Amino acid sequence: MIDKAAWRSLRALGRAGVAKDLDLRVEGLEHLPNSGPVILAARHYHHLYDGCAIFATIPRQVQVIVGLDWIERPIALKGMRAACRSAGWPVVFRSNTQNDRAIRLHTLRTAIAESLGILRQGRILLVFPEGYPTIDPHGSPKTTDDEFLPFHSGFARIAIDAWADRIPARIVPLGFHYRRSNRWQVKMRFGEPVGPCPEVRPAVLCAEIERRVMSLSQA
Repeated sequence: MIDKAAWRSLRALGRAGVAKDLDLRVEGLEHLPNSGPVILAARHYHHLYDGCAIFATIPRQVQVIVGLDWIERPIALKGMRAACRSAGWPVVFRSNTQNDRAIRLHTLRTAIAESLGILRQGRILLVFPEGYPTIDPHGSPKTTDDEFLPFHSGFARIAIDAWADRIPARIVPLGFHYRRSNRWQVKMRFGEPVGPCPEVRPAVLCAEIERRVMSLSQA
């Protein structure tokens, strides 16, 4: 778990980013539980500002599932993995960017176990089920500002595994709507929590959360 001093630093950096570049409007924050395990399933629009807005807004500590396959230099990747390990942030490699399938699957299994550990301790786990943001200096498969990528169901499997293990995690959908201006005009909307509902199939749960996040991301 990231220590309190480090979390205060992250919040301060998030607030600085928001103050500098965003006009942020937050709706529905009351839907985020004040305590207990939460999977925060968010739209991924901006590679940096999504996190700034979340860290600046949410009073609870947030741990993030991070994709690191965009890092090409082995030394830099090693350093980032060490930093994520220190913060307790699970790491994944997106399937179309990691050639070694065995390494990818091992990393995925480790990330799932770490994610369940975060939920077991009553914390918030942030996931971006699209996998890629719209605005990314390393490139994005999205071609328009309004495009959504299909949600990956990994977060739904984590939730169902948690419920099977009697961890009462709630999934909170989070939408973002960005409008380009001199400063980004950003609406950030939290939806009503979902779960526990252990009998649901991962694909069904994933589709429902995707629908809610898309709705929350409308202008």
